[in-house]
Amino acid sequence: MADSSETGAVPAEKIAKPLPRRQVVLRIALIIGVAETVIMFALNTLEPEVGLFLFAIQDGVLLILVSTGPIYLWVVRPFAQAHEDATRRIGYLAYHDPLTDLPNRRMLFEHLEHRLAACERHQNYGALLLLDLDGFKEINDSLGHEVGDILLQTVAQRLEQGRRQEDIAGRLGGDEFVVLAQQLDSNRELAEKKAFRIARKLQESLIEPINCDGMTLQIGCSIGIRLMEPQRISTAQSIREADIAMYRAKRDRNNGVQVFTPTQPLPSGTSSPEDSRAISGL
Repeated sequence: MADSSETGAVPAEKIAKPLPRRQVVLRIALIIGVAETVIMFALNTLEPEVGLFLFAIQDGVLLILVSTGPIYLWVVRPFAQAHEDATRRIGYLAYHDPLTDLPNRRMLFEHLEHRLAACERHQNYGALLLLDLDGFKEINDSLGHEVGDILLQTVAQRLEQGRRQEDIAGRLGGDEFVVLAQQLDSNRELAEKKAFRIARKLQESLIEPINCDGMTLQIGCSIGIRLMEPQRISTAQSIREADIAMYRAKRDRNNGVQVFTPTQPLPSGTSSPEDSRAISGL
């Protein structure tokens, strides 16, 4: 399973660009031309008493020895570095959101699967926190997508700074984010309280004003919590039920937090858990 710390991401602006074919040919030709000129000058100066055949062999061997180093340093190494950077970047983007650099849906689901298994194995509780930004659509529609992108990037940075070191923050899609909290407690009630405190701490970090192009914006988030239990459930079910809890929080009031409980009725207007946005694409 890929992890952000293991992938060795290369920022797009720092990726070495591969040399154009014309430049590769010109560099090799220039190196060989300069090397051959130096070799011929040296051989003619020394005037070795050898036949034409041996002279040609001597010239070829010296050309290889003189030109190999410069060709490697000036042509081969830049090409290999560009290829390596591009490969690492492609691998990074497969598991990370390109806008926020947070783990994407694919990586989150892999981590979630492992953490659900860990809760079952260790008989411990964790929590899946599903965050939906309050008021983001209005800001994005009225001020434009550039401002919306800056807002999402700021939210991502604050989630990264506000999460516990052992937890994972990621972007599920749109203005929905996920935090996976692990090793909360072996007691369900205490684990639920800890998950609730984590949610409130994240909300406090997000509600701080954001300066964007001379404007001061403020945004909150509604959070749905689905405990990861010793009793194994599927990743799809955990996301779906966290989404239901999030809708309950959003229907109650902005900046709300709700923990999923199966006995609670669905919010009005939500016909079934299968209609939840969070399960799209599963």
